[in-house]
Amino acid sequence: MKRLLPTLNLNSKIIAFLFWVGLGITIAGLSAGIVAGTWSTVALGLVIGGLVLIGLWLLLRWLNAPPAGSSWWQQRSTQAGTNALLTTLAVFVILGGLNFLAVRAPGQLDFTEIKQFTLAPQTKQVLKALKQPVKAWVFSKLSPSEPEQQNLLAQQRSLLELYKRQNPEKFSFEVIDPDAQPGLAQKYKVRTLGELILETGDRTKTLEGTPTETNLTPALASLLRDRKLNAYIIQGHGETPPSGGKSNLSEAITELKKRDFNVNVLNLIEQKQIPDDADVAIVAGPKRPFIASEVKLLSDHLQRGKGLLLMLDPDPTQSPDRKEMGLGSLLKDWGVQLDGRLVVDASGSGQMLGLGPAVPLVTQYGNHPITKEFAQGPSFYPVAQAVTVKPPSPEQTATDLIKTNPQSWAESDPTQAKLQFDAARDRQGPLTLGVAMTQKVTANPPSPEPSKPAPTPSPNEPKREAKLVVIGDSDFATVNDPQVLDSDMFLNTVTWLGSEQNDPSLSIRPKDLKDRRIEMSQSQWRILMLVGLGFLPLAAFGSAAYLWWKRR
Repeated sequence: MKRLLPTLNLNSKIIAFLFWVGLGITIAGLSAGIVAGTWSTVALGLVIGGLVLIGLWLLLRWLNAPPAGSSWWQQRSTQAGTNALLTTLAVFVILGGLNFLAVRAPGQLDFTEIKQFTLAPQTKQVLKALKQPVKAWVFSKLSPSEPEQQNLLAQQRSLLELYKRQNPEKFSFEVIDPDAQPGLAQKYKVRTLGELILETGDRTKTLEGTPTETNLTPALASLLRDRKLNAYIIQGHGETPPSGGKSNLSEAITELKKRDFNVNVLNLIEQKQIPDDADVAIVAGPKRPFIASEVKLLSDHLQRGKGLLLMLDPDPTQSPDRKEMGLGSLLKDWGVQLDGRLVVDASGSGQMLGLGPAVPLVTQYGNHPITKEFAQGPSFYPVAQAVTVKPPSPEQTATDLIKTNPQSWAESDPTQAKLQFDAARDRQGPLTLGVAMTQKVTANPPSPEPSKPAPTPSPNEPKREAKLVVIGDSDFATVNDPQVLDSDMFLNTVTWLGSEQNDPSLSIRPKDLKDRRIEMSQSQWRILMLVGLGFLPLAAFGSAAYLWWKRR
């Protein structure tokens, strides 16, 4: 069949240019429509324009073909162009399919050394166990101008996205501009930008501090807890009072109530029992010893799988029984010994806070849920004594919580005019000021009422976990200074003692970010700039020019 249209003598490069431009415009339009999820006028215009250019390319190739003697489809240039087109379309289809799968089944791979962008197994366990929807409200400017607010909002979004991905049906979050929606800000009593509030049903909880996995997951677990925890403060032995007096626990009690605790005062002589609903019993600095019946009540409380906090101040002038405030039998059962001597800190580090040598400043903490976020933050313990522990039973575990510096010691004679270390009588630091212990006990505990006999435990009954914390100082619980960690030590201790054994949120460790920055001098930086921006580009350009000259 003869061709009816005349043959055009156009440059093949011009025709090829039309094809590549048309293909590029088509891909740009398809990408814009797929990524945006809506086919706007611009996206459709790009696709149609690109297809028109490709059609024009096909028409010109056919018109520019030789009139006779050879078929256009059999030409080498046509076959090469067709192969290029098919290859390009195949790559586009593969990339489009991968993007489609990524949208339908999102996922991520964390190649960081410390798995910085991967949630801990404990967090995943909490999220997967959600039985009711939880929503996180972030009150922040949607586009904050300050770099600090920008970083905080980006950090919150990234963290909450990880949480949502674990259970999108039960966990969600929303960023709210408090200026645009003041009603919501007033409803949730928002005080500062960047505040994060968790809500489920009619219950809410405000996250304290910068949102991280180590504080967001415990807050989430606390919000979902079926009941409030109960803490009983023991009185009747000259302990630090809950309120009134020169020094009291009023601020500590206020903070405990913010952590969903019911706080009650208990006199063991009057009540003759520790209520069965008590999760934690607190003994803060007794001045008179406990009697035997009271010690038994505290021991039975532990045997029921509950928590006990003993904050015992030193008094080297007292007899051994008074030094332990009558609690010797209980401490012996747990392998705890009180040193009784005053801890002296000769490092001088406490002078920055106006502290004397009798107030050791601590920056070293044990690896434990109570102190997991302390890093090397400061806390101080006025008039403290050392504590040592050697568990007598293999079922008991012990962890040192607080350690003084090597320049400290246990002073045998604190009445001398100038405190000096005596190797013959004193004990050289570092010293442990607090320990945390656990022990498995039967789930069928002794009855808190003396009139009722204790039931015989069955060997098949599940185990509970008794928790005991002994600290050789009580004054730290009355400190409420944001520059030090004394209040955090008290609150974290009570929270850990009252938590259930299977609460996974308390064992989450913070990610230990490592500094990988390269420190360079000014001269090293200039050399790197010259090599990267000068030598390497010139070397590449010279190599290309040499190859072109040789092939020319």
